[in-house]
Order: sequence, then C-alpha cells, then structure tokens
Amino acid sequence: MLGVSVGGAFAAYVPLAQAPNLESKAKTYAVGDFDTCDFSQWQDMQGPEASFKIVRSPRVEGRCAAAITVGPWAVDGLGNPDADGAALRFDSAPYGADGHTVWIHFSAMLGTGYRATTGDWNYIAQWHNDKGWQKFGSQIPFEYSSLCWMVQAKNGQSRIEMRIVGGSSLRQRTIRVIGPRIRTNHWYDFLAKVTWSADAGRGKVTWWLDGKRLYAKHVPTLFTRPDGSVSTAYFIEDNYRRHASWDSTIYYDGTRIGGSRAAVGY
Repeated sequence: MLGVSVGGAFAAYVPLAQAPNLESKAKTYAVGDFDTCDFSQWQDMQGPEASFKIVRSPRVEGRCAAAITVGPWAVDGLGNPDADGAALRFDSAPYGADGHTVWIHFSAMLGTGYRATTGDWNYIAQWHNDKGWQKFGSQIPFEYSSLCWMVQAKNGQSRIEMRIVGGSSLRQRTIRVIGPRIRTNHWYDFLAKVTWSADAGRGKVTWWLDGKRLYAKHVPTLFTRPDGSVSTAYFIEDNYRRHASWDSTIYYDGTRIGGSRAAVGY
C-alpha cells in the first residue's frame, strides 16, 4: 500500500516491556511534533518530495508543524496507481503488538480548499498493519489497515470517519464510526486509546475528537492469519486519496504515542 522511501531519519522510541510497570506505562514511545523543524523524528517520508513542507504557521504548539500536499502529480506516490498520496511513518515497535495498550494524540487540519474524493478513500492517519498477510497469496486478497481516520464524502456531505478492521484475515470485521462534518482551517484534536488484539473480547478502541468521546467499545483491532500468527500495527500520517485532479493539503502537529494519557501530552 505504501511506496518507496524518499528520505528521512530513524525515530527513537522506548519499547514497551512484556510486563510493564507503572513507570513504563508513563513512557512516551514516539514523538513527531516537528519541534525540530524538520522530519527527522519520523522513520521516513514516502511519496513525492514536493508533498512535504515544514511550516511555522499554522501550528498548534511548539516551533513548527508540517504540511502534506497531494495533487494529480502525486499519483502512485504510495504504490497505488489509482491514488495520490504521501505519508510520514513511525517504525514498527512493540507498542503496536498483540496484548499492548497504547495512547495516540495528534492534531490535524484540513487546509483551505480541502476537498475529499467521493467515498472514504481520503486518509488522514492510520495504524497500518504489517505485510505478513502477503505470504498467503490468494487466501487473503488484501488486509485493510487495522485502525484509521479519514474523510467520508457521501450524499453531498463530508465527515470525519474512524474505521476499525480486525479479526480473522479470512473474515475481516469492519466498523465505521462517523463523526462531525468537516471544517477547513480548524485544528482537530485526535486522541485514542487502543488495546491491540484480534480477539473481540480483548481488543478495544476509545476515540475522542476535540475532547468529545465518540466511541468506546471492545472490538478486534488486529488480524489472525491462517497460520495462527497475529498482525502488528505501526502509525503513519498520510494524505492519501483516490486519484483526483485537484491539490489538497493536510497540516499535522503535536503527534505523540505513549503508555498513558499523560504520556501523550493530554
């Protein structure tokens, strides 16, 4: 789903212990707040180099924020010839594995003139699953991202949406949570607490948008594959859409992943 890296640097993270204590739960595992005023906090940048820009304004906090822009010139930017895209990625880490609970907090703003393509192929951010499913060939035609946020454009309205996909890779369960109508030039505050599991009784997602809780339920958040293995997830921020003729920009700031609400700066 994602394309070839065009630059960037490794992001530091603190692995979650197998038997975490109270101190480890308070750890911040990864930071992508752009206070370095470059992209060095992220594992890599995927897509056209022209898509990525560091900005002093608009921003939510600190010194800088980032803008990811796509247009028809960004077609195949993330390895799909039917789409325009660019993404920032954190490397895979233990906090995205079965049995771990993680908090994610970030801000995103749809820029002036933002326009979604029809449907919900208008990603803002994703917990993307690993590629282990590919070895099963025709048994698993595709595995969708475990958890993602996007814009849904339907019946003349565009709304923020969260999608959760998990369970058996052969019988994937999809849940869509439809949020408010989109506003451009508004910093959305995303906060989520996720327990990773392919078991519907153990996995859980709680989502707040702009301080309002929109969802809190037990659901499968990872995949069980035909050999019994369980998928893992890693975090990306991506302006990724069905191919279109216009340019669109999404701004990002303040991204933190950690073991508690306090650890992600909330």
